[in-house]
Amino acid sequence: VDFLRNLFSKTLGISGEKVLDELTLEGVASYIQSGKCKNIICMVGAGISTSAGIPDFRSPDTGLYANLQKYNLPYPEAIFQIDYFKKHPEPFFALARELYPGQFKPTVCHYFIKLLKDKGLLKRCYSQNIDTLERVAGLEGEDLIEAHGTFYTSHCVSFMCRKEYDLDWMKEKIFSDDIPKCDKCSNLYWFLLPSSPVSILLQDFPRCDLLIIMGTSLQVQPFAALVGRVSNSCPRLLINLEKAGGADPLLGIISIGGGMDFDSAKAYRDVAHISTCDDGCLALAELLGWKAELEEMVKREHEKINSKAEEEQTNQSSGAAGKAESGKAESGKAESGMAESGMAESGKAESGKAEVE
Repeated sequence: VDFLRNLFSKTLGISGEKVLDELTLEGVASYIQSGKCKNIICMVGAGISTSAGIPDFRSPDTGLYANLQKYNLPYPEAIFQIDYFKKHPEPFFALARELYPGQFKPTVCHYFIKLLKDKGLLKRCYSQNIDTLERVAGLEGEDLIEAHGTFYTSHCVSFMCRKEYDLDWMKEKIFSDDIPKCDKCSNLYWFLLPSSPVSILLQDFPRCDLLIIMGTSLQVQPFAALVGRVSNSCPRLLINLEKAGGADPLLGIISIGGGMDFDSAKAYRDVAHISTCDDGCLALAELLGWKAELEEMVKREHEKINSKAEEEQTNQSSGAAGKAESGKAESGKAESGMAESGMAESGKAESGKAEVE
């Protein structure tokens, strides 16, 4: 029904109701503050994690795809496609090692999404990322649709097996020298994808009253097409380094490819804020009166992460030192035993000598 409504609306040139006072970040902030905005959906990509030190995907020289070209990927998206993975698993596991949880801290953008949740405004976050930083920032399973799966759960790719594995098992396998295989049947394993994303998105997007898209080029389907699943009246805010999501004229007619319209005379709901994701979130938070709260959250949570990391490092050092001392003690005990044995043998020799005399 939504598809047909959008199709006929676009074909006939019928726009939805104009909700924003102006097509600016200020207009979006005013709308959020009006109390009419209660079901915000965030769609995010690799760009929200770059300030954490994780490369994005498509930067020509530094992006993850560029770094993986030694594996001769036929096209960037192949790394996330199961058919390609079954034949060539190496690039996926190389990427997994790069992005494994615990090596990075969430960004301002991640905590802005958490702040939306705390204020009761977040319907759900749809993420293309596998770095799990949304979870580290405080989003939970029901808050997230991880479109490409997650480190937290994986399963064997064999249809006859499908054994599931947890994060601890995955860590051991990912950082081994060999391609990880299922313990049960020796097949490859793959991230466990959301069990019911279609049924959830069919409920989420029609109810969405503000769509915030951050850090994604909106080039990977079917994720990119989700921007067309909201109602014709739903405002859409893009925070990105460049504009994205503009529809091909033909694809736009059939609601595929995004259909974002920032600049035409008919534009009435799409807003593009060109900046880094962190800067855009800080700017929006300031307009909403949340900036100090957001900055305090980032500082507090980063301190917790640093403290936990220091504690773990101390425990590891203590454990290593304990093992070393234990090793020394065992070595000393062995040496002492050898010495005592030597003395006993010497005593026996002396005794034998006395008997001979």
